[in-house]
Amino acid sequence: MKVRVASAGTGKTSALVRRYLELIASGTPLRRIAGVTFTHKAADELRVRVGLAIAEVLQNGRYQGYELLPKDRRAFEEAQRELPGAILSTIHSFMAHCLRLSAPLLHLDPDFVVLGEWEARALFEEEWKTLCYLARDPAHPFYGRDLEAWEEPLLYLFGRRSLAETFEPAQGEANAEFLEVYKAVYGAYQARLGAALLPLAELEQKALELVRHPGALERVQERVKVLLVDEYQDVNPLQGAFFGALRRAGLAVEVVGDPKQSIYAFRNADVEVFRQALQEGERLPPLQKTYRHSRVLVRFLNRLTQHLAEQGRGFGPEEAPPVEGVRPEQGRLEVHWVVGERPLEALRAYEAWVLAERLRALSVEVPFSQMAVLVRAYGSVPFLERAFQTTGVPYVLLQGRGYYERVEVRDLYHALKAALDPRGLSLAAFLRSPFGQPEEGGLRPLTLSEVEGLLRSSDPLQALGQRFPSIHRRLLRIGEEIRNRAPLEALQFLLRAPLIGGRAYQDFLEPRARENVDALLFYFAPRPPVSLEGLLERLEHLSHQADAGDVPQSGEGVQVLTVHRAKGLEWRLVAVFDLGRGLDRREAPLYLGGRDLQGERLVQRLALPETPLFEEYKARARRLEEEESLRLFYVAASRARDVLVLTGSVNPTRRVEGWAGVLEEMGLGHQSRPYDQSSFCLRTWPFQEVELEPPPAPPKRPSPSPWAERRFGFEPFPPIFSPSAYKRLEAEPLPLPDPAEGEEPLGGARAVGTLVHYAIGQNWHPGRPDEMANLEAQEVMFPYDPEEREAIMAEVRELLVRYHALLGEALPWPRDEDYAEFAVALPIGSTIWQGVIDRLYRVGERWYLEDYKTDHELQPERYHFQLGLYLEAVRRAWGLEPEVRLVYLRFGRVLTLDKSLLEAALKAIRP
Repeated sequence: MKVRVASAGTGKTSALVRRYLELIASGTPLRRIAGVTFTHKAADELRVRVGLAIAEVLQNGRYQGYELLPKDRRAFEEAQRELPGAILSTIHSFMAHCLRLSAPLLHLDPDFVVLGEWEARALFEEEWKTLCYLARDPAHPFYGRDLEAWEEPLLYLFGRRSLAETFEPAQGEANAEFLEVYKAVYGAYQARLGAALLPLAELEQKALELVRHPGALERVQERVKVLLVDEYQDVNPLQGAFFGALRRAGLAVEVVGDPKQSIYAFRNADVEVFRQALQEGERLPPLQKTYRHSRVLVRFLNRLTQHLAEQGRGFGPEEAPPVEGVRPEQGRLEVHWVVGERPLEALRAYEAWVLAERLRALSVEVPFSQMAVLVRAYGSVPFLERAFQTTGVPYVLLQGRGYYERVEVRDLYHALKAALDPRGLSLAAFLRSPFGQPEEGGLRPLTLSEVEGLLRSSDPLQALGQRFPSIHRRLLRIGEEIRNRAPLEALQFLLRAPLIGGRAYQDFLEPRARENVDALLFYFAPRPPVSLEGLLERLEHLSHQADAGDVPQSGEGVQVLTVHRAKGLEWRLVAVFDLGRGLDRREAPLYLGGRDLQGERLVQRLALPETPLFEEYKARARRLEEEESLRLFYVAASRARDVLVLTGSVNPTRRVEGWAGVLEEMGLGHQSRPYDQSSFCLRTWPFQEVELEPPPAPPKRPSPSPWAERRFGFEPFPPIFSPSAYKRLEAEPLPLPDPAEGEEPLGGARAVGTLVHYAIGQNWHPGRPDEMANLEAQEVMFPYDPEEREAIMAEVRELLVRYHALLGEALPWPRDEDYAEFAVALPIGSTIWQGVIDRLYRVGERWYLEDYKTDHELQPERYHFQLGLYLEAVRRAWGLEPEVRLVYLRFGRVLTLDKSLLEAALKAIRP
């Protein structure tokens, strides 16, 4: 495996594109090269870049130092044709492609569906709940165990299944018992998936199964010769094992990445996979020229990476080669510290004001739209929003915390749930939301003690009715209304109905939250749940979907987002806010130890709390979290092109940790000598109280348009309809034929009618054998055996004979104008009625509209509606008044219809 380290801004994608050109020139067809990366967006960008490079080489003979030789032109022309079908995809898409090549060998359905992680979790939870239910049976092997206590660690381990192929218990009986339960649930979950469903982690497991199957592996080798992997620092252990197995099987595997930017451990990425490749593979020269950063920022980033690498914190020296800037711009670095013996909350508010003022000052050189403020956690954003609103700095919040966990979305969830079942957590959440504001004495939020008092009563709903009758009535009304509405309509009712003192829930929301709940309606509109229970279940499952952020705001201004969201992006000016924020030290429900190989399988051990190795595994996890946090700081600082502004809050009575501690170690802390020159500024701001204006009230809701509340019911007929379909709606079902009584099957009667009408439309004669042979060859005759066909054709000839006997007598012949099978479309109300007139013709000044029938009974009233439509269509289109006639071929009779009866038949459908 060939491995290359590419630091931020060093043209990694350009190097990858040049490698494509080299491979094509060396004789490797583009169809035999697979390029994989992490996101669909990055894969699409790579496809575009490769296509543009090939086109430029063919047009100009060169691309970024590559020179086209005449002997290679044909290879590049072939590559240009192959580009649409070339493998340039995500890692999971590439795995799926390989699996589909040999799916039957792996007991897979070739058309298997790849499930999202939240869908997989939902299936696992269902199997877990099923096991808990079954374990209530004394005969069940898990009977008597406290299974409910293991729900959180079970779900946690399920989310980490891309870290190893097999989990084993560390020392301790509890670990073994827990893992026994996990394997039982996971086995049921796998059985549920079958051969047609593959969530992402199971896709990775199957990919490892593929590389151990000689036949399946051979199919991949026939398709792919060279594999190029981008962003290799972000692969998880199963993906790394897959790529390693392909390399050992003979594929040429080349990977590129930057261990300093490995920041996705929460998605099971493991920087050790890259490090192992770096140790065992062939090291290619690192990319060391940065095309992004100004000279000052190059010096700062080199100093930062050298400092951390020397201490082995986050990355080692071989992973952090110094970079050389190629841009001549000087750039600027600013470090600002807010210092005071105050709580960090107060210090952060002043820090946000300092940053806002600095951005206002720097906007003379850099427009607000080319600035970004990066934060480690969403909890830092409210300080920025208030400071920006106070100072007038325009801003756009690109992404926040999980969308389905936002307060406004959860308010709607709990309101629905409390209305259906008014107790427990959902009732508490309902009472603390705007829905829970009493109208007695003016709207106000309930206090925590009031909510607690209601929930502690023996009957919370009765207590609510006694103490806050307005809330009680509101809850009952919501329950009554949503039970009589479709789920999507129930959501709209909760949002827009004036339930809270004449105000709707959405009137209590800031514009940001309004956008979020509007997006919720748009999400469910194309695929609404069939029941309220289904809606609640989907909202609960979606709340576990960590990738879903806030709806991006529109407009221009300083972009505010988390560092994770900023990876891969760049701006002229980047500010990193709240350097003093420490790591989130929440304890996991279990911890995992190191991985090892048992045969070919990756195995990882686990430890629950109060088992022997739990603290050891916990300390290891904390160390890895600390290292990733430092890599996150590098990612944040390396997003800037020209100007980098770093701000943090420090209480001198407390220990400085995290990112602030790193800068202090580098001599850029709050105790360093103040400095301010054109390219560098270091300043300390003693804490001051700053009056930050509260967020502006949402604009008054405009009065709705007159049509906004109008409800549109179902139209009486479809947009396009036919008279025959209308007749089937009104008619009683036809009785089944009884062959014992000599009645004909319906299919034969239909065939007779179809053939007779077709022959009349073609002016075919029953005495011409070639025309009758052609008629017998029509598709409608295919289902019948020779004996049935002979009987049908005999009847058809008889009816055609009677038709031709009428010509020149009851049916005028010859004709001056004659239109057979005349199609019409007549709009009436919201429906277009379409049909076909059997015959419309003119003799002299007289027009005739005729319909031919093969019926066994004379019932002209059955066709008044149909012929009334045809008459109306001819009147509107051509202004004619034809004579309307029914021609009953079996009886040899022609009936002229009363037009007033035809017009009366249309009254039922006129709006």
